[in-house]
Amino acid sequence: MKPWFYTWLYKRGAAWEHVGVAPELRELLDEGRIEVDPESGRRPRAVDLGCGTGANAVFLAQRGFDVVGVDFTAYALERARERAREAKVEEHCRFVEADLSARHIPGVEGPFDLLVDYGTLDDTTGPVRRGMADTVVRLSRPGSQFFLWCFSADKKELPLVARKRMSRLLHTVMAPGEERRLFGSSFEIERLPDPPRPPHAACFLMVRR
Repeated sequence: MKPWFYTWLYKRGAAWEHVGVAPELRELLDEGRIEVDPESGRRPRAVDLGCGTGANAVFLAQRGFDVVGVDFTAYALERARERAREAKVEEHCRFVEADLSARHIPGVEGPFDLLVDYGTLDDTTGPVRRGMADTVVRLSRPGSQFFLWCFSADKKELPLVARKRMSRLLHTVMAPGEERRLFGSSFEIERLPDPPRPPHAACFLMVRR
């Protein structure tokens, strides 16, 4: 999909905007699965891939990370910067307009300790999806953690009514096991308990080898 389409969605109240901070990401931090080490002498670095209006990026900055949020929708990034200013974390949270499938993203230099994708990779197809997966590998280092939230299902198993309703958006479903095809050669992959809603949502916490 194109930036203009997402601008249109954001201006009309995109459904995912009502989620706010990803509950699964908050839970991982609360449980210590994603750690901020105060003894390290530096703030850990995080990148939010497809950050939208910045809810997760600002949350991570509040939890001790230096964060870069990346999105290709200028309208969403304006709101993200405003959100960071309101939360008084703009010193530790900046935003970059860019194509996540590009081989080089100016202003986004790895490696990052934490990479977050809350529903972006599954909204791509073909070479763009492969290019974004390559970006994840390129921006990480051994020991980096990657949190991925996506829709994962066999399209044939979707109820007929859902298939009709999602006819323009069916490509947003990742095939079962696709996360291993994209990341298995570089990451140890753990599938977390599936979120109770929406249907077909899946969460993964990966660690770079």
